[in-house]
Amino acid sequence: MQFRPLHESFGAEVLDFDVRSLARPEQMEALERAFDAHHLLLFRAGGPIPPDRQVEMTGWFGPVTDDSGEGRGWSTLTNAEASGQIRLPFHSDFTYTYSPIQGISLQAMEIPPGGATTAFASGVRGWATLPFDRRESLGNMRVRHSHRSSITPELPDFVAHHPLCLEHPRTGVPVLFVTEFHSDLIEGLESDESHQVLEELFAHLYRPENVYLHHWKLYDLLIWDNLALQHSRQRETAMSDGARSFQRVSLNDRTYSELIDQARNIETRSI
Repeated sequence: MQFRPLHESFGAEVLDFDVRSLARPEQMEALERAFDAHHLLLFRAGGPIPPDRQVEMTGWFGPVTDDSGEGRGWSTLTNAEASGQIRLPFHSDFTYTYSPIQGISLQAMEIPPGGATTAFASGVRGWATLPFDRRESLGNMRVRHSHRSSITPELPDFVAHHPLCLEHPRTGVPVLFVTEFHSDLIEGLESDESHQVLEELFAHLYRPENVYLHHWKLYDLLIWDNLALQHSRQRETAMSDGARSFQRVSLNDRTYSELIDQARNIETRSI
């Protein structure tokens, strides 16, 4: 088994590995090390991977959670629904909760004739390449992340606060933990200054050299570290352009339903 880099600082394609066979212990160990080193692994399956097998493979890297709301470990993301059509700025899933998703896997089940892409940016590289004086001045600050669904209005408003420099809970590496989609205030700064600093950090994080653009092939399986990396759907994907669907599995120690309940409880306490 070998690993081919996808970007100079993160991402690797897994070569010489049969996604349908049992993994040997030494392969599992190598995959776990590669996941922590590269933060994103690409498996080119060549055919559909059954949902249970995708759940099993994703579970090699952490606890699989139910974010389908249907009591199973996988869900479908499709542009037949509004949530699969809209443009999504760079984000890490559920940073607007106190239990952000730990990892995500997507398998491409349908690709439009014009292709499909997902962009990734590294918060690990973002922090490591930030000028020393900015790391010194910002390293102890906290950031508010918030979200109000424009698609599902019955959901509560989500708000959570996280360190601007997050110590990764598994690897200990520092991560620049601000996202253009959900970070809206740096605590301790006036609104104008906070906006200015966030814009500075976004410009740094999303520089072209810090971004990997994945061009999906049918049945590609990507598994990535949602805390180390951010992702973006850079344009709308209407059904008129062709079907775009993915089989999704998430890693977390809380279910989506639990996070919704947590947000509602926070709302109630704040009234």
